[in-house]
Amino acid sequence: MTDRHWTVVRSRQVLKDRWISLRADDCVTPRGVEVDAYYVLDPPDFALVLAFDEADRAVLVRQYRHPLGGLSLELPGGVIDPGETALAAGVRELREETGYHGGHVTHVGALSPNPARYANRAHLIQASGVQIGPAAPEAAEDLEVVLVPKSELADLACSGGIISAMHVGLIMMGLSQKGR
Repeated sequence: MTDRHWTVVRSRQVLKDRWISLRADDCVTPRGVEVDAYYVLDPPDFALVLAFDEADRAVLVRQYRHPLGGLSLELPGGVIDPGETALAAGVRELREETGYHGGHVTHVGALSPNPARYANRAHLIQASGVQIGPAAPEAAEDLEVVLVPKSELADLACSGGIISAMHVGLIMMGLSQKGR
C-alpha cells in the first residue's frame, strides 16, 4: 500500500482551553492537492467504563447534555488527566460518578470518536463485580445511576435507548469481550 499521509505545511492553534483544542492545518496530499485549512479537534483522551455489579447489571448514568438539550443514558467516564493512565481514570471516574468500585478491572481497547475531525481516543475500561459506595460527582454533574441487566444491554444500546454512537460502540465492544 502506498503512503497516504498528508504533509502539514502549516499548523496554527485556533482555540485551546482545558476541554478542547482546535487547530487549523494547511496540508498537501500525496497527489499534490492542497487542503487549506483542515480543522482538527484535539480534546484530551477519555475513559468510559462498562461496569457490572455482583448481580451482573451494567452501571450506567443518566445526565443532562447541553448540546443535546436533554437527558442521555451513558457509560460513566471522563477525561484522562495528564500523567494518568486510562485504567486509573476509568476507576476514578466510576467511583466519582456512581460510587461503584472494586472488582476486576481491565483496559479493553480504544476507539476514535470520529477520525475525520477528532485526534483523541475513547478508552473502554471494563469492570466486573463492582460494589456500591459513596459517589462524589463534580458540582456541575447531576447524575442518576441506572442499573441495566446485562441481558438487556445490547438491545437498549441498539434500539436508541443509548443515543451516543461512541457509547453504543464501546458497549458492543465490551459485550463481545465479556466471557472471553
